[in-house]
Amino acid sequence: MSVVAVLGANGYGGAGLIRRLSRHPEVGRLRLGSRSYAGHPVADAWPHLAGVYDGTFVTPDEALDGADVVFLATPHGATAPWVHTARAAGARVIDLSADSRLDADTYRTWYGEHPHPGDLADARYGLVEAHRDELPGALLVAAPGCNATAASLALLPYAAAGLMSADTVPVCTVLAGTSGAGRATSPALHFPEFAENARPYKVAGGHRHLAEIEATLGRAAAQGRSLSTHAPYRPLPVSFSPHLVPLVRGILASCTFRPRDGQDQASLLGVMRDAFEHDRMVHVQDELPDVKAVTGSDRALATVRFDRRTGLATAFVVIDNLGKGAAGQAVQGFNLAFGFPETTSLELEGRWP
Repeated sequence: MSVVAVLGANGYGGAGLIRRLSRHPEVGRLRLGSRSYAGHPVADAWPHLAGVYDGTFVTPDEALDGADVVFLATPHGATAPWVHTARAAGARVIDLSADSRLDADTYRTWYGEHPHPGDLADARYGLVEAHRDELPGALLVAAPGCNATAASLALLPYAAAGLMSADTVPVCTVLAGTSGAGRATSPALHFPEFAENARPYKVAGGHRHLAEIEATLGRAAAQGRSLSTHAPYRPLPVSFSPHLVPLVRGILASCTFRPRDGQDQASLLGVMRDAFEHDRMVHVQDELPDVKAVTGSDRALATVRFDRRTGLATAFVVIDNLGKGAAGQAVQGFNLAFGFPETTSLELEGRWP
């Protein structure tokens, strides 16, 4: 790959992409586009790269010019025009925003009118563990949202196996670190107000990642374990309650559902193990997972518990929202799209302590 461009390289998603792509053996020249930092050394935005990566930011147009692949870590709404421009120029695209994840009608419901709906035909949803078979050769990979990744991975094995009872709506509670809100400042995330605090947000069907979760589970219920982005499906309703907690990075998804009769702890854990047996970036374990165990990594840790008293099961998944939930997952999708070994340049280990 001779030229790879990253637009929005001054945001948290961009920082993760720089780290992974700058050491990727199949990436030749890396161009970093940013309106606010154009002409500045990368270390001006990212001090941790001083003396390690000596690149300079260019304008988004300069980054895009002649690029073979474009990673877009730009906001939803603003990204679709960049996707259109890049595709028209013949570049393949990895989109970290929401602009390529949903069909045009669903996008309209949650985000407004899509400016380039014709481009969505090329999109392949980049949850690798569910869409692995259709990602090789993809022209446009839509990296999933961080909350959607965690919740979808938790329930995917049971939706695909037809083990979720239709008479009980699954309930997903997500605890998320504040870096998921991006780098912009706001009073709600001001340190004196949010330290030692926790806050539910966008509950009762208000979070846009819910559309992705319901689409993934609806496809899994209809298609089984190997999903197709553009096949017909019926969304599987989920109650989704995200909470901000005083972590910099990390997500814990706890998703409760009623399994069909005949299931117990051993069988439910076995279903999860079988579902992810060949997925390097999802580890199923007996123990309840720690968010800290995936900090800085591109893996998910998962398990499940069955409550015999109530007949309910809860699946647990932890990810780093900036790793498996953003840059790591985008690079994982890039690797599959281009036929590179899946874990190339990804982080398998977390940081502990």
